Amino acid sequence: MLEYLEKVDIRLFYLINRDGQNTLFDYVMPIISNFNYFIVPLVLWGLFLLRRKPLMVLGVILVVAFSDSLCYFVLKPLFGRLRPFDMLSAVHLYKGSWSITGTVSQVEGIHSLSLPSSHATSVFAASFFLSYHIRPWWPLFYVVALAVAYSRVYLGVHYPLDVFFGAIVGSLLGVLGVWLASRFFQKKSQINVNGSH
Repeated sequence: MLEYLEKVDIRLFYLINRDGQNTLFDYVMPIISNFNYFIVPLVLWGLFLLRRKPLMVLGVILVVAFSDSLCYFVLKPLFGRLRPFDMLSAVHLYKGSWSITGTVSQVEGIHSLSLPSSHATSVFAASFFLSYHIRPWWPLFYVVALAVAYSRVYLGVHYPLDVFFGAIVGSLLGVLGVWLASRFFQKKSQINVNGSH
């Protein structure tokens, strides 16, 4: 079963990464995948929301930070899966510029671990958390999350299973974040009610 799943994963990877290659995506996907391009608008949006919903802004920051740390320090070492460009040949790879990797034997050393995708985990955690608190915007949050997840495969740095698993873990962490936030607000309101007597 695992062997079959891995074969399907590799086929899907090549379908997106190599067969789906086009000039527009070669330009757009590196931008979508690089959070540095979005720091300024995200900070400005966060500052705007800070006056109206400060706890929501704090909540999403904590959810993203926790999901990222969980991926790097727990899940990636636990699964120990190497990235596609470490394991496969002829990967359409973006690392500052586009290239096609050679055979696996030409790859030297281990670059980093692949499962789950930290990008996918973090963006899906944030999307769920934000969708709960800003419900009219939920389609936008998930379009962004899906675009980021797709870009990771297109860039050759993750398998489809990496981003799928990251999306599941991220969504669960978003659920956990919403539950913890609601418990916090519930306790806070109880304290305010009891304190007003």
